[in-house]
Amino acid sequence: MQNDIPDQQSNAVLQQALKQFSLESSRLEWIYKNLEIRFSAIQDNIKESHTRMTAKLAELNFVTIYLKTILDHISQGIIFIDNQGIVTTYNAAAQKILGIQEKDLLFHHFDQAFADDFLGFSLKEAMGSKVCPKSNYVNWPGPGDEKFELEIETTFVVMEVEKSSLDYRQPLGTPIHGLLVLVRNLTEMRRLQLIVNRHDVLKELGEMAAHLAHEIRNPLGGIKGFASLLHQDLKDNPGLQTMAGYIVEGTDNLNGLVTAILHYTRSFHLQLESIDLIKFFEEIKCLVEADASWNSLIVFEIQAQEKQVVVPIDSQLFKSAMLNLIVNASQAMPGEGKLTVVIDRNEYDALIQVIDTGLGIKPEHLNKIFSPFFTTKQTGTGLGLAEVHKVIQAHGGWIEVKSGLEIGTSFMVRIPLKIKE
Repeated sequence: MQNDIPDQQSNAVLQQALKQFSLESSRLEWIYKNLEIRFSAIQDNIKESHTRMTAKLAELNFVTIYLKTILDHISQGIIFIDNQGIVTTYNAAAQKILGIQEKDLLFHHFDQAFADDFLGFSLKEAMGSKVCPKSNYVNWPGPGDEKFELEIETTFVVMEVEKSSLDYRQPLGTPIHGLLVLVRNLTEMRRLQLIVNRHDVLKELGEMAAHLAHEIRNPLGGIKGFASLLHQDLKDNPGLQTMAGYIVEGTDNLNGLVTAILHYTRSFHLQLESIDLIKFFEEIKCLVEADASWNSLIVFEIQAQEKQVVVPIDSQLFKSAMLNLIVNASQAMPGEGKLTVVIDRNEYDALIQVIDTGLGIKPEHLNKIFSPFFTTKQTGTGLGLAEVHKVIQAHGGWIEVKSGLEIGTSFMVRIPLKIKE
């Protein structure tokens, strides 16, 4: 019996231990389940945060692309230089105007691509003093020997940023500030302004010439009539009859000039049809080279960048204008030379270049060659290129010329691919 007592005590202790172990196990199981629930909730929160962050990132990317697209479709060049001299904004227009690639400038210091005074003033001094001209004009080198006239507008920008919108890289309370630069290429506008002024002058000259031609033609008929009668009555006096003949001949020449003026001042009624310019110029080439007066020492080539360039033109009027350019080009090469017609197109226009290797045009004559009655030839009325200009203008196009003495001349013609409404 005495030996059973320790066994009973041992069993009681063991049972107590088992009970305690069971309780601890239950408690640990409860803690584990509770941890599982909390871990699952944390995972859900992380997933939800990740979803929100992904959405915010997508929204940020969309806004970035949206703003960049807008900036790239603005015709003015836009550059933003922060207070450290780093270029943080550089749109497509600025890239096109300045000819510097985005990768070579964006997020680089401005002096890696520009001189300190490229804006027409010292940028370093302006950054220090926060004072700069509101507007300025500078010449910028373009392709080849071309110079661009640029209008520069500058203003300092200070943008206070709310704490909630700050990037982790931006110190709290620090404003974003720097120099905003707007760049506009005035070269094209100046060229168009010259064309408009030339159109206005030609219009006034045409109206005046038409009036004068009518006023001259009326008495001219009488002069010729009386001179013809006088010529008949002076059969017995050959010397005086010859002089009367000169009067008749002079009135015929003057009448021819008046007719040319009236022809120039008449309005065009275009009969438009779709014409492939490549075939059009090939036909002109055959026509010109078949002419007995054509200089066989001149090489005549047609270069086409496209298989077809179709434009709406009045074929007869346009042929007359192009023949005029080609004949003028051949006459500028009294010896041997090369005449090239280059045909190309862009999104909106057909491009035609008539290039010769002739004597060239003096710089002081370049702005006058499309004016009526201006000529450097011994004979001629000076209405040929004026007529060419008028025909091209009637088609909604424009023409310009570049020339170098003893180098040659290039006429560039643009004709719209579609009729402008």
